[in-house]
This record gives sequence, C-alpha cells and structure tokens, in this order.
Amino acid sequence: MQQDMQHENAKNDPFSWGYVAAALVVLLALPLMNAIIGWFVYYL
Repeated sequence: MQQDMQHENAKNDPFSWGYVAAALVVLLALPLMNAIIGWFVYYL
C-alpha cells in the first residue's frame, strides 16, 4: 500500500513532469540548434 502511495505521488510530482518537459525541449531544440548554427555560420 505504501508503495502505491509513493507511485501516486511520483505521478503528481511537478519535478518529474519538469524533467520530462525539459527532455522533450532538449530533443526538439537539438536539430533546431544545428539549423540555427548552420545558418549563422553560412551567413557569416
């Protein structure tokens, strides 16, 4: 029962969602950063 409670808390924990959101942002930003840096170097 206690483990179930901890599991519920993990689901509602804003920090865990923050890490998930940060991971998604990083994954989305990596290709964009390559494109931005590529354009930046190209225009220089």
